[in-house]
Amino acid sequence: MAYIVEQKIGKHVYVYEVQSYWDSEKKQPRQKRKYIGKKDLNTGKVITPRKSNLPRLSKDFGHVYLLEGVAKEIGLKGALEDVFGEGEAQEILNLAFYSISEGRPLYLYKHWAEITAVTEGSGTMSSQKISRLLKELGKEEVLREMFIGKWIEQQEDIKAVVFDITSFSSYSRGLELLEWGYNRDGDALRQVNFGVIMGSPSALPIGYRIYPGSITDVVTLKNLVGYLEGKGLRQYMFVLDRGFYSERNISMMGKEGVDFIIPMPFSSGVARSLLSRHLKDLDSAVNAFMYEGEAFFHVQGEIEIGGKGVTFHIYSNEKRKAEGMERLIRRLAEIEDAVAVRRFRAREEVEEFIEGQFRGGSRFYSIEVSAEGVELLRRQKALSRRINIMGKMILLCSVFGMDRVEVLSLYRRKDFIEKVFEVMKNEIDDGRLRIRRIDSLEGRLFLMFIALILYIALSNKMREEELYKKYTLSEVLYELKKLRLVEMLNGKKYLTEITKKQRTLYEKFGIPLPVIT
Repeated sequence: MAYIVEQKIGKHVYVYEVQSYWDSEKKQPRQKRKYIGKKDLNTGKVITPRKSNLPRLSKDFGHVYLLEGVAKEIGLKGALEDVFGEGEAQEILNLAFYSISEGRPLYLYKHWAEITAVTEGSGTMSSQKISRLLKELGKEEVLREMFIGKWIEQQEDIKAVVFDITSFSSYSRGLELLEWGYNRDGDALRQVNFGVIMGSPSALPIGYRIYPGSITDVVTLKNLVGYLEGKGLRQYMFVLDRGFYSERNISMMGKEGVDFIIPMPFSSGVARSLLSRHLKDLDSAVNAFMYEGEAFFHVQGEIEIGGKGVTFHIYSNEKRKAEGMERLIRRLAEIEDAVAVRRFRAREEVEEFIEGQFRGGSRFYSIEVSAEGVELLRRQKALSRRINIMGKMILLCSVFGMDRVEVLSLYRRKDFIEKVFEVMKNEIDDGRLRIRRIDSLEGRLFLMFIALILYIALSNKMREEELYKKYTLSEVLYELKKLRLVEMLNGKKYLTEITKKQRTLYEKFGIPLPVIT
């Protein structure tokens, strides 16, 4: 059955006859388009032009042009070309562009490339060709490390190193890197740990490390010190998350001469003691300051941990405390409503149910199970302890004299990495690695690292230009995707009209407007 469709490109409307048919090879319905002509907007008639003036195809262009421009601007494209050559570098970048703009599994890349004006080099790579590329990248450990070394050399003088780890789970059983361990997503699957190193002040990822799933954060740290020294980095500061906190780690960093900023977990008796001693000080307006539009209270002092003298910084944010209390009360109410409409035979069943809804939530209740039902009584002490630490944070800093804003600002960059980890996991199939070969795994994580560099570069620019007040990154890319590249049957190419909004976005990112010659 044939039908007529109209497609608006710029100021013009083109008319096509569409015929549906069944593709027996691909076993799916397909369409054939036949160009009829251009619609006269005044009369509504279809004008059939000369054959040479007919549009042959139209592809999404503007978002890929931005990504390509940013990759050149930060030196990422040049570093890849120096190590892998122009052809393979472009293939790597095109797959990174796809991951950022679509966030979908790699086996769908070909369909995206067919409607997108990707730079010639990889074209419409099939899933088989992508698999071969991942295996090759995985085997080329020397080249991957050469790239990281060159990439680090291109960065500004690195003053601090922010390091954080995420876990990728997998259903595969034959990969030696996949092991049981602490799973940050709560999955009952084997996993591999992926650690990202971000430099400051560049605020870009400068390297990554892959660890078996059973390796703890404590063991990781000493290896990381040696790795960074091997890359020529000796004078820097570690910014770590609370998973790295231990007297042993602090002592080791002291002996290695590595400065650090690290939070104390409130499970530590020392942290609870410090907070208890300074609660009144954290309520005083004398100790208040503004940071990124929010009010913080701050107290600092000196303490010895693991034989190392450090400065402690206690921060309190009332807005975050209020938000935390609201979330806690909402969760408690949801749990109590859910328990009320279910039947349980024993207290253990109730505890298991609560933990499934809210990890750690069972400690907030005394639970009684009888023939009449379940009685949940809130535990005042447990709730008070939880509420007392809401909106509060204790950061240990080995550098005496750093001011409260600088310490907080450096630590906040770690929070940004954690948010980006979620984006990374969304761009693979349900957050699971479906890979059966070790070299393919190594190649996939390298590709993910390249996409991560580009994603963070875009995000940094959006924050700098305050674009996040109006857009998400996805909205920016979708807006620019509307700029299309049209190719005529005679081989001539032109761009659809660039809108005022698109011009502004390119200007904000520092990318010149595209011109087709």
